[in-house]
Amino acid sequence: MFDSSKYDYLVFDCDGVILNSNRLKSKAFSDTLRSEPYKLVNSFVDYHQKHGGISRYEKFRYYFSEMKKSPDVEKKTRDAILRFATIVKKGLIGCSYVPGVLEFLKQTNLRGIPLFVVSGSDEKELISVFRQRGILNLFKHVYGSPLNKNDNTEKVVQRFSAQKKGCFFGDSKSDYTAASTYGLDFVFVSGLSEWKENNKFNHSNETIKNFLNICTKTY
Repeated sequence: MFDSSKYDYLVFDCDGVILNSNRLKSKAFSDTLRSEPYKLVNSFVDYHQKHGGISRYEKFRYYFSEMKKSPDVEKKTRDAILRFATIVKKGLIGCSYVPGVLEFLKQTNLRGIPLFVVSGSDEKELISVFRQRGILNLFKHVYGSPLNKNDNTEKVVQRFSAQKKGCFFGDSKSDYTAASTYGLDFVFVSGLSEWKENNKFNHSNETIKNFLNICTKTY
């Protein structure tokens, strides 16, 4: 059972960990490219789901450069990002929380444990969404793209001495990789994850479906 008292700080991904937004994001990628070839878009959504936590910038650039092989990659990427941002921000403001996470965040915050977000979402957009949802004050800092998760996880770790212990709650391979790279314990939040190959990570790490049992049993 997860014991937050073992840790000096906690790190959270957003989609599928704090917000129930994984399917929302997948649909937003599809809707953004609704005028593109159907089979290509389906393949792109599969790519997105296999590479959770990678920024929209990298994903759309990959679509237009590697999958579509468009001659004007940068313009098409910029246009797609603008369409995607319009679609997804409204969804992020209105979607539900992962069960139990809001209570867990509030209770852990009250205990004085510093909380951070490291997400593949656009950083400015995510800060705006969290502010509108009234949860921005729960976190010491919210990190997102255009920097990647490894770079942003490093920013969090550098705030603390090497003796301080941290834990990363994530639902994707990029979360697990970032945690492993910087020596953080990892808790896999499985309930809404689109990471189909999660059986490949080290199962000495803890797995939870959501935060309901953590809230009930830890406090």
